[in-house]
Amino acid sequence: MRTTRKKTLFFILLLSLVSFNCKKQKDPPPPPVITLPTVSTGAVSSITSAAVTAAGTVSDDGGATVTVRGFCWSTSPNPVVTGNHSTDGSGIGSFNHTITGLTPSTNYYIRAYATNSVGTAYGNEVPFSTTAPAVYAVGFENNLTGFAPLLWKNGIVSSLQNGTLDASLYSLFVTDTDVYTAGYEEHPLNYAATVWKNGVATYLTNGGTRAVAYAVFVSGADVYVAGYEENATKKIAKVWKNGVAVPLTNGTNHAVAYAVFVSGADVYVAGYEHNGSKEVAKYWKNGVAVSLTNGANDAEGSSVYISGTDVYVAGFEFNATNNVARLWKNGVSVSLQNGPLSSYAASVVVNGADVYAAGAEYTGTRFQAKYWKNGIATFLPAGSLDYYGSSIFIYGADVYVAGQENIGPQAIAKLWKNGVAVPLANSSFTGGANAVFVK
Repeated sequence: MRTTRKKTLFFILLLSLVSFNCKKQKDPPPPPVITLPTVSTGAVSSITSAAVTAAGTVSDDGGATVTVRGFCWSTSPNPVVTGNHSTDGSGIGSFNHTITGLTPSTNYYIRAYATNSVGTAYGNEVPFSTTAPAVYAVGFENNLTGFAPLLWKNGIVSSLQNGTLDASLYSLFVTDTDVYTAGYEEHPLNYAATVWKNGVATYLTNGGTRAVAYAVFVSGADVYVAGYEENATKKIAKVWKNGVAVPLTNGTNHAVAYAVFVSGADVYVAGYEHNGSKEVAKYWKNGVAVSLTNGANDAEGSSVYISGTDVYVAGFEFNATNNVARLWKNGVSVSLQNGPLSSYAASVVVNGADVYAAGAEYTGTRFQAKYWKNGIATFLPAGSLDYYGSSIFIYGADVYVAGQENIGPQAIAKLWKNGVAVPLANSSFTGGANAVFVK
């Protein structure tokens, strides 16, 4: 009997201990719930023909670190990160990005995204349309009082002439907000090398001796202009940086700078220097001359373009009877001429793996404007008139060439897009387009 009571007491005690321990022990808290981030897309701004600035905000990381955020865009709705996208940091907060390389006059869709350990969340979709590119050209018109400097924007012409004296434009460069042009304006004694910013002239020389600016290039806050200024008897090739002249030659022989291109910290200028008997095609890198021809024949470098480590110069060299269009790559010459008669290359640009040059070639009855792509020629107009190509610009898949058309004793400014003439406002006076820039 006592044994049974002892067993009963033991089991009661054991049950009490178990019950006591169960009351003391608590269940572990549930793990935190991690969700997708919360992200929103702001309004786009600074829309151009090829770029837009997007804004986004990650307001909640969903309980896990946002490892990457950015924007995705497409010409179709609901763009995703497997397509075109940017990466713009991590974590929560606001961010923005300027997207470039867009197609002009195109509808796009953009939305912000953010990724954490759960996955990728997208913000609201914002549609926008890129604008049509602005097409600029510069040149001249010989009106009743002299040469007037002309600027065309989308075919509409305006004159930059400050007075009644001669002036002409040979080059232009367009930034996001400013239009720079270069040429000359006549002073009482002589031409003065001149650069215009948004139509306001800055004289690089004082007009005491003749000087002309043939090219302008803008790099950051610096404005480079190439041309020449005469001393008492000779032309001196020069480059001006922010109005300060740097002579490229010493004035012993004639020399002219026709083009300038800035790549990083390096300044390249193309032109020629006379050796006493012939013109030698040259380019200068940071003031140090590189001869492209040996001086046996007259030759000139008309244009220079830098692509990576490669230096391209377009121009011409005179053989026994005619000028021959030339393209030099790193000093090695290639003839662009297709026939036995005269030709010249006035401009060169590089677009990806493709090298373009523009100029003209004599067909036996007339000069015909043309451009070359990787050495293959495309003649621009048809008919029996003389045409000349002076400048080439590549914008996306489009090829623009500026030049002129001779109609009897008169010339008019011309602009071609992909071989088709683009209307330019012309008057009844002789004129021409010397350069084209698309932005």
